Amino acid sequence: MTGAPPRQPEMDPRMQRLLTLLTLHKNARHKKTLAELGFMMVNQTFNLVPYRHGVFWRWDGTTVTMEAASGLVALDEGGPYAQWLGKVIAHQLRDQDDATWLKIGDQPQAEGDARCRKISVADAPEKERADWQDWASSHALLVTMKGANGKTTCGLWLDRDEAFHDADTAFLEDLGDGFAHAVRQLGGGGKSWTKSLLRPTKSGTTIFLALLLAAMFIPVRMTATAPAEVVARSPSVVTVPFDGIIEKAAVEPNQSVKKGDTLLIMDSTVLKNQLELAQRELDTARVALDKTEREALGDPKKRNEINVLRAQIAARESETNFAQDMLSRAAIKAEEDGVVVFPDAKALTGRPARTGEQVMLLARPRDTELLIRVPVDAMIDVNTDIPANFFLNVSPLSSRAAQIETISYQPGPDSDGMLSYRIRAQFTDKENMPRVGWTGTAKVYGETSFMLFNVVRRPLIALRRKLGV
Repeated sequence: MTGAPPRQPEMDPRMQRLLTLLTLHKNARHKKTLAELGFMMVNQTFNLVPYRHGVFWRWDGTTVTMEAASGLVALDEGGPYAQWLGKVIAHQLRDQDDATWLKIGDQPQAEGDARCRKISVADAPEKERADWQDWASSHALLVTMKGANGKTTCGLWLDRDEAFHDADTAFLEDLGDGFAHAVRQLGGGGKSWTKSLLRPTKSGTTIFLALLLAAMFIPVRMTATAPAEVVARSPSVVTVPFDGIIEKAAVEPNQSVKKGDTLLIMDSTVLKNQLELAQRELDTARVALDKTEREALGDPKKRNEINVLRAQIAARESETNFAQDMLSRAAIKAEEDGVVVFPDAKALTGRPARTGEQVMLLARPRDTELLIRVPVDAMIDVNTDIPANFFLNVSPLSSRAAQIETISYQPGPDSDGMLSYRIRAQFTDKENMPRVGWTGTAKVYGETSFMLFNVVRRPLIALRRKLGV
């Protein structure tokens, strides 16, 4: 018969505790985030030293923030327990260099990044002692951990019904030293600037407000930003020669053309009919004149009709010439070299137009300028000696300088109905001129004033209009 397997000897509890300590150190080193480390500290430390409540907290020098609590996925920082515990821990941290910090046996704690201190109801602030039995057990232990700056930045709160022994505090001091190192590696070992901004101290708030007030009296130059567009400086206007329907556009927007190229074709059906009718009437009048001249040889009374017929022929010839001239204008041609500027070729097809109506512009590529439309509310006393800066939408990180030439005396409505002042400026760099049609944002400069005036100027205008004063 096969004998029973040999019985494994039981492990010494002290050895088991040392293995638990090593395991916790290893687990702490492999955590990826501070939240994971905090959850592990408050829940797995129990395997080394049993306790009833465990809380991982952070300290910014003024306020204690609760990060994690044993048995909870999330801790309400605004809850009564977190508020009470924060006051108790903060009271201890303000006195952390006192000689009452715990000693292990008769020897002081070894130099390291973690320290332990036993806490009881007598150590709590007087206002918080009445609530001790509601929120904590009889005995508590505060484990503080140092950050990279050598000051306490975080720690653990542990409490239970029985007192903590010297062996417990020795193990926790060693474990806290490893936890402190892990916290620093995850970026939590220093002062949390986010927390500090959200919870500023009184002195920090006072300094910030003082600096802000002083900054309001810094002399700065007034500026205004407004939409801007590259436009042709002196373009040729292409208009419709007669009332009719646009048959099609022979070019595309921003296309380069030569003098004599066809730009637009008008529907010539009516003109062709008018020309044909005028030619027929002219032929009829000429036939009638020939007949009357032959009859006048035998009948002197017919001579009076010859002058009338000749006048009719002259009128018909004028009508025919006019119809031919209008028909020749049905194909609108470029009068000079340039680039055609208009929105869309398809939008022109089939559109009715009246005589003299503008349908496109013919601009010279190098002859451009900057048109800035400053809204009425944003207008300032512009200093024309300072060039405007133009930031193209296609390259917003670079700017182009443009010297201001003219500013409209009165605001006028834009295409969207908004009243704005129009400022025209010339680009200083003539070698790299932006093409017509490019848009962006322009900044114009005014006189020097205090920053406070720049900040409150627009709100004051809006308030004045709202109140009607």
